[in-house]
Amino acid sequence: MKTLYIAEKPQLGQVIADALGHPRRKNGYIECGQDIVTWCVGHLLELAPPEAHHSRYAKWTVTDLPLKLRPPQYVAKPATQDQLDTVGELIKQADEIVHAGDPDDEGQLLIDEVLWFFNNTRPVKRVLINDLNVNAARKALANLRDNQEFYGLS
Repeated sequence: MKTLYIAEKPQLGQVIADALGHPRRKNGYIECGQDIVTWCVGHLLELAPPEAHHSRYAKWTVTDLPLKLRPPQYVAKPATQDQLDTVGELIKQADEIVHAGDPDDEGQLLIDEVLWFFNNTRPVKRVLINDLNVNAARKALANLRDNQEFYGLS
């Protein structure tokens, strides 16, 4: 696979696939030639409970406060486990990733969390798409930026 596009929502994933051309829908992703488009369905991850950080937090007391929960740990949300697994497998196969979360702080965090969860080391670009319109998506895809420029958002 050449490039993996990770959209925040399935609707945006479909628009990106249409903009790339020749979409073929699969289970949890869309093939567009050598490229693949997949998506999150809201947050695929949630913060791990305190006891995942330290066993004594399973039944903590006031003397444990403040809880030391840094760095944050994430766990899969049961309702979206299958899509998380799909995204994780696709990340492993990608040469490059394009982060297509919504152009706001939550959209930035949502995809970044998934990339961190899977210890991604592949190069990541960022696309900012404000409109679920194929022409707007094509224009945005022609202006990819380095995802590191946006780390402050999340």
